[in-house]
Amino acid sequence: MLTIIFFFPIFFPGVFLHIVADTLGSIGVIISALLMQKYDLMIADPICSMLIALLIGVSVVPLLKESIGILMQRTPPSLDYHLPECYQRVQQLQGVYHLQEPHFWTLCTDVYIGTLKLVVAPDADARWILSQTHNIFTQVGVRQLYVQIEVAAM
Repeated sequence: MLTIIFFFPIFFPGVFLHIVADTLGSIGVIISALLMQKYDLMIADPICSMLIALLIGVSVVPLLKESIGILMQRTPPSLDYHLPECYQRVQQLQGVYHLQEPHFWTLCTDVYIGTLKLVVAPDADARWILSQTHNIFTQVGVRQLYVQIEVAAM
């Protein structure tokens, strides 16, 4: 059970944030009810409501940022560092002249997809280049890669 709770935020960050906000909101309601009942502090209820609204607003910001990044097909921040190295490795493959029009995005959390175009030599082994290119990008977590191979004109 502890393992499930430990890994829960990794797989479902939005659900986890919602549960934390609900839990803290419930605790706030209990505290404000006690303050109102024991000390007759009626101001505790609106203060608690404002804190819960603030808590919900703060917990939504990371979720909105991630969702907008996915919807706008932005390059995943976790790949920003690795992609230039992958491009360089692909361009160093025997027979590859140029790497053009790369585009990588997130399909859903931690599922990365990419497309790119390779200009290769007329005598290059396209299957080998395609296989090596897939291996290079798979190592950094790209699950699906669509490669267009174009043979350079002599």
